[in-house]
Parts: sequence; structure tokens; C-alpha cells
Amino acid sequence: MGPRTTHSALAAAGGVLAALTLAAAPAPAARPGAAARCTPSLRVLERLPVVSEDPHPSPWVRRTQVNALAEGMPQLAVGMSQLEPVYWIGTRVHRLPLPAGSGSGRVTDVNRHGLMVGYANTPGGSIAFSYRPGDRAVTVLPGGGAPRGVNDHGVVVGDVWDPVRNRTVGMEWRGGRLLRELEPPAGYRLHQLSGINNAGEVVGSGASEPSPGTPDGSEPSLYWPADRSAAASVLAPGAGSNEPFRASGIDERGRIVGYTWTGAGPDHHEESVVWNTPGSPASRPAMVTGARTSTLDGTSPRTGVAVGLASFPVDPPLPADRPAAQAQYLAGNGPVRVLPGLTPAGYSVAFAASDDDRVGGTALDAQNRPQPVIWTCASRQAYVRP
Repeated sequence: MGPRTTHSALAAAGGVLAALTLAAAPAPAARPGAAARCTPSLRVLERLPVVSEDPHPSPWVRRTQVNALAEGMPQLAVGMSQLEPVYWIGTRVHRLPLPAGSGSGRVTDVNRHGLMVGYANTPGGSIAFSYRPGDRAVTVLPGGGAPRGVNDHGVVVGDVWDPVRNRTVGMEWRGGRLLRELEPPAGYRLHQLSGINNAGEVVGSGASEPSPGTPDGSEPSLYWPADRSAAASVLAPGAGSNEPFRASGIDERGRIVGYTWTGAGPDHHEESVVWNTPGSPASRPAMVTGARTSTLDGTSPRTGVAVGLASFPVDPPLPADRPAAQAQYLAGNGPVRVLPGLTPAGYSVAFAASDDDRVGGTALDAQNRPQPVIWTCASRQAYVRP
């Protein structure tokens, strides 16, 4: 079975996922010792056929990556390949049955039942979709835009630009229907939604509305409680209240991860942030040794793991065995560690973490090609950078 997926192949894929679902134990959290029983590896996944390689591959501008990992289905991952939305079963890549003429896009998230969400560009404009392997076609979600997250109850959140209102609007779908718009706190505009947990708590990022006369310029992260009758709120920034903050995801305990921009001019850089609860101020984990920037781009649902990217100054040039950027791994309140790449000097970046100790992302291979990858038994591979 090649990258182009036929209907019969999709049906087979659906059967595989059904078997995986039945075999998976729906444990509420990773069992103690689960990491000790896994086999550490850095698994390279298939890519769609490449017309031309990116001449300047970058850990910040990517064409292929793993965006999310299905809990309870260790064979299922989702993301993009060559800028197209895809999913993987094992290491095999599969296109989605999108409308004719669909081009670039990505699958952004997947729940433990195999329901994935994402967006794609079509001749008629961008579409938002959900999809389960084995379906004949994606389900187009009303309102368009970009879904960013889906929980295990099938609730999907995302955002869309509304030219009539001249603003980005938060959307919530379920069962292919638009349930509601997610209003930002009074006095703020929405930039982007970024995640939802099973309780229905949602996180995103926004900006303050210009106050009379002079713009405020505040760009905080935002939080919507599970209680639909309660208003959204601004996440407390901690030190540096005027810095832009971006929440990346929220776990089942309400712990939120993301990053902030700090400094000005040549000193401008990103720093990882964690909100231990939606009501607590942001804290900043200590950076990896030698790092200039640090982001947290994903979190496991229940085990307290967060992953992202650490980058390092390249002037003077780094030693041959030191990459300019590495996937980073934060377990609870411990030190931030890094994950190995495919080569000593090739960059890596992580976007997703699962309760069974997998991490998904991208890594540069020996031929200077970005590859979609999954670290298995990641906690045993992560190390403190000397």
C-alpha cells in the first residue's frame, strides 16, 4: 500500500484501528513502569513523494511533521507531509480523502477513538474537516477555518477569520455541527485557539482591544472554563505582563503550556512557560544548557510531560556534534532535557507527547532531509545537555 490510499485500503485501515481500539486498555493514566517496559527508538515515518527537497530546511519552517499521537492507539499518528494533511498507521503514510483539488493543509489533532481534525486549501477556499480512517470522505465542518484540537468526547475547537466582523472567531463543533462561538474576554480579540481537554476547558491566545487614544498592546493567553455559562479569562502572565504569550495546550489536570517572547532587538527570544492551573501565574522553566530560545508546543494528557524546541546560538559556529536546535522534553517539574536526533548535528523538534511515553515531531537526517519521527520510550532517551 503506497501513499495514495484507496477505499479498500481505507477500510482495512479502519479495521486495524478498530482492533487497536478494542485491544487498548482505557487506563486513565500511564501505569507505573510503562516506560521501563518500552523499547527506546527514534522511528522514521514515511513521507509523501517529494517533488523537490527544501533547499534550506529549518526547525521553524517545516513541510512535514507529526502533530499529534492517538492515546490508546500506539500505531496512529497525524500531521502533514510535503505540506499536505496526512496520517500514519505504524510507519506508513496515508492521504486523506479530501475534496478534489485539495492542496496544502494539515491534520492538527486526533483523539483516542481515532477521530482526527484539520484543514486543507481547496479551489473553493479553505475547509475545516474531521475524519476517521475507513470513512469514504472527510466531514467538512461548517464555518470553515482551522480546527486546532479535539477531545475524547468528539468536541472540536478551532478558529476562522471573519472578514465581515474584521476579527478571528473561535468555533466549537461536535458531530459535524457548529455548537457555538467562543467569545474572548471583554476587551480582547482572539488570535488563535490551541487546545481542549476532556473536561471541555479550552486555551488560546489573543490581544487587547485598543483603548481610547492609545493601544494597550497586551497579547495574553486566554482560557475558557468547562462551564459554558462562565466567561473566558486572561491567563496571568507572571513577570513581564506586556510580553506576548502563546498557550500551546492544556492537559487533563488543567495544566497549560506554551511560550512567551521577551527582550527587544537582538535580545528578542522565546521562553517556555507553564501555568500549573488556569488561575496560577506563568512560571518559566530553566532553559536547556546553552539555549537561546525555548518553546513548549505540546503536552501529554495525564503524565505531565511537555515537549517543544530549544535552539542555540550559532555564532561562533557550534561544534560538529552540536545541532542548532533540539527537541526538548520536560517531565513535570524536573529539568528540561533534550532528545537525540537522527544525526549528531541534525536538528530535531517535538510537537506531541502521549501518556505511553511517545513523542512526535521532525528530525533532519544525514541527507539534510526533514523526516517525520516518533521517539518511543522518550523518557529514557531524553538527557541533560552538557
